[in-house]
Amino acid sequence: MSVLGSIVLLFQALLLAHGGITTLGANIFSMAVVGPFVAYGVYLIINKSGGPKWLAVFSAAALGNLLTYVTTSFQLAFAFPDVTGGIMVSLVKFLGIFAVTQLPLAISEGLLTVLIYNLLTAHSSNELKSIQTLKYNLK
Repeated sequence: MSVLGSIVLLFQALLLAHGGITTLGANIFSMAVVGPFVAYGVYLIINKSGGPKWLAVFSAAALGNLLTYVTTSFQLAFAFPDVTGGIMVSLVKFLGIFAVTQLPLAISEGLLTVLIYNLLTAHSSNELKSIQTLKYNLK
């Protein structure tokens, strides 16, 4: 995921002028490293502990999304510390700004991911098993 995410972010920076070359490293770290690794780790923990599949999928999608923006908040706080309060005050401000938009989006993304996962497993389970995406019995 890190390689694919880096390629997508590079194209996004060059072709759409979104993000930019100067912030490419920070964007890659938050969106192509932290988010996917958190999502995969959360999915594995819930799945291996015997939790329901829908919870593992929802939590992975939602927390992967949220931790991307928590990481971005830390990056911005270090880059733009508050004049009087320093990094911590700046971090609280950035986390507050992102929370307003990203909490509802993370919940929506988690729900949509569960919906798509359920549709894929219901209608394409043989194909998913053939590529060993589904190693376990579907719940």
